[in-house]
Amino acid sequence: MAVVPVDVRVAGGQVQGPGARVEVPLGATVRFTVVSDRADELHVHGYDRSLPLAAGTPGVLEVVADVPGVFETELHESGATLPSLEVR
Repeated sequence: MAVVPVDVRVAGGQVQGPGARVEVPLGATVRFTVVSDRADELHVHGYDRSLPLAAGTPGVLEVVADVPGVFETELHESGATLPSLEVR
């Protein structure tokens, strides 16, 4: 099945990435690659998956999108909102 990359950089609280929402086909693997300028934790709502992030080091989290819907993603410590996943 397809791999959908979601590459995000967070610096000074500003999120740089693919936009507000990423469309994902049901059953695809979503590969988050996140670089934050401070230690934080990536969290994917709905799938209840998380990943600790070290400052300045890319963190990679893969999630199989096997539940349809729209799911928020965020960094817990900074509260930064990352692109939502729209799985269909």
